[in-house]
Amino acid sequence: MSRRFIVGDIHAHFSLLEEVLRKAAFNKAEDTLYSVGDFADRGPEPVKTLDYLMSLGSCFRPVLGNHDAWLESWLFTDDPDPCWFYSNGGNITVSEISRQTKEWRNKLQEWLSMIPLIRIEERDIIIHGGIPRNMDESELEAIAAEKRPVPLCLSEREMLDLMSLRLDLTPYRDLEAFYWDREYLLSARNEGKPQIDCRTMKDMTLKPLETEKNIWIGHTQLYRTGRPFHSEKYHLYAIDTGCGSGRGPLTLIDMDSLEYWQAFPATI
Repeated sequence: MSRRFIVGDIHAHFSLLEEVLRKAAFNKAEDTLYSVGDFADRGPEPVKTLDYLMSLGSCFRPVLGNHDAWLESWLFTDDPDPCWFYSNGGNITVSEISRQTKEWRNKLQEWLSMIPLIRIEERDIIIHGGIPRNMDESELEAIAAEKRPVPLCLSEREMLDLMSLRLDLTPYRDLEAFYWDREYLLSARNEGKPQIDCRTMKDMTLKPLETEKNIWIGHTQLYRTGRPFHSEKYHLYAIDTGCGSGRGPLTLIDMDSLEYWQAFPATI
């Protein structure tokens, strides 16, 4: 019988990915593996991780994370985002991938370009960061049905060039919100209590999305608990348990039974 699994932010920890898939008895010939994104950077094995995920073919169904968007942008432009390269592990990924053949890099570039920002299934919504402010399910479905811009993440140089031409960057920023948002999770963790921005004095609390589907996200590390977070009110499962920082495990969940398996970095 086929099963549906979803994995948290992997961040180039290939050995941890192997371990959780082994613990769950994942069978790529029968099962489906979903991902909330952020495959590379920070961990020690970006090429092994990416090579394995690409080899899974149609049984692997990811969404784009901010680290994946940074990687895609570099592959298309050869212009790494400084924030990614110097502060978020991009230097490790660039160093490893630069040693690969041009054919392999082209294959990776094409593969990344096909990864959507949102996946909406019969029972599930999968997004890297969260639900941006004031979005409803019909708007999410419309965005999920369209092919996103490739690359989506603009380099600093590209952004300055477009701004100099007075072009509207709002469509890019609206889409990038899907992998940057943390407010939906914060609102869920505070059970919808008002969250006042001290600078603007505005209430930043988001209302629960009106949906019957489960919402799966990563992006925000839950290393303090090391466990997935669930809010029934917000229909939310947050599953980045912090392996990217080396301070928490990688988590894999059966999307139907909700059983989960974890693998811990050696430093914990």
